[in-house]
Amino acid sequence: MINRSKIAVSIAALLAGSILFSADGPTASSSSASAPASASGALGSSWADAEKMPDLFTGMWLTFSGFVEGDKKLNVPFTPKAQKYVDAYQPKRDIPYAQDGCKSPGLPLAMRLGGGLKFTYAPGLLSIYMQSVGTPRFIRMNQKMGETSPKYYGTSVGHFEGDTLVVETKDFSSDISFQYGVGKGLPPAKSVGTVGLGPPPTALIAALSAAIWGPHSDDMHMVERMRLIDPDTLEIKTTIYDDAVWMKPWVTTRDYKRIQKGSKASWLPPGVKMTGEPEEWMCTLSITTFDPKTNSYTDKDPEDMVKLLDQEQQ
Repeated sequence: MINRSKIAVSIAALLAGSILFSADGPTASSSSASAPASASGALGSSWADAEKMPDLFTGMWLTFSGFVEGDKKLNVPFTPKAQKYVDAYQPKRDIPYAQDGCKSPGLPLAMRLGGGLKFTYAPGLLSIYMQSVGTPRFIRMNQKMGETSPKYYGTSVGHFEGDTLVVETKDFSSDISFQYGVGKGLPPAKSVGTVGLGPPPTALIAALSAAIWGPHSDDMHMVERMRLIDPDTLEIKTTIYDDAVWMKPWVTTRDYKRIQKGSKASWLPPGVKMTGEPEEWMCTLSITTFDPKTNSYTDKDPEDMVKLLDQEQQ
């Protein structure tokens, strides 16, 4: 029998396991201002362009806005078909990907889970390592979309408009966790969906149960506009289009803070040191499964899970 870990992985583990902190104490530093970008549409095509781009590459980027949207003001009108779905929707205690297999929630959630983003560059290609899911996404620069196939992170092409990186992504897998909007949610006492997120009511728990999840159409696509609003703050404005769900695009904006090795952040508790370096993160085996249909969790016996996996290996 293969010896496998008996680690239960939940969303809380995703968050806790990907935080870039150590407890050695703070030291001071701050990143320098980014260089102005060229107005050329070909920026991002050569090694020489690396010096001309905004500095997205030093350190990593963290967001503290929560990984689901919780503000009802962001809601946009639904199509008649989607409205019927929303009217019949039952609030969930968690998001759809909290299940066996540790599959990624896809975009845009994978960019928001809180474990840090690391940008890297090679001519014609920008990559973003999303530490909370342990995988990168790839952005082909100054190229046509071309033939694509459904993926958890879609297919992305990008270009610079001044100092703003504009990324268009399409062809998403039907398995991604797709948020329609923000509903009424559950009473606080019934909203605790993930161990370790604290007692209710917290903003994250309230947002989890208020989120409305549903299927997207094949034509769903999104455009991200990424820009530095100061040397240590990255703003990402995400516009999602799906004419089968909304009457107009759904737009969200969130900020990310630059984290560097040895940097001190005023918004962190005293004595907390940021590493600012990407680390490997691997989801091993989830023995806690959230079932959206029953709005409950099922804890599987670890030995039974090992037997099941052994059978799959045969």
